[in-house]
Amino acid sequence: MGSARYYVFGRYRLDRVEGRLWRGTTAVRLTRKAHGMLSHLVSHAGQLVTKNDLRAAVWPRNVVVEDVLTTGVRELRRALEDPTRAPVFIQTVHRQGYRFIAPVTACDVLP
Repeated sequence: MGSARYYVFGRYRLDRVEGRLWRGTTAVRLTRKAHGMLSHLVSHAGQLVTKNDLRAAVWPRNVVVEDVLTTGVRELRRALEDPTRAPVFIQTVHRQGYRFIAPVTACDVLP
């Protein structure tokens, strides 16, 4: 999906330049690492992002245990109001990784 400034999905807008997630006109708080995880997942929407790929993209110089990924995904699900059992945005692929499953529009200028 490339490196667009904005990714729009559902009622959310992810601004990669400003490092912010918006729900409509309301800013949604995310840690810097959770924002990095979401940005990587959204930029690979529809594709399986393995746990190793996610670790390498968000923590390139650190060894990260699986609990850190789990905690980050839990933070994203809370922020996106995405239920674990019936996800709309982030699907867990057991023992492999995650897939961003919502339709995404990438753009550099908001419509």
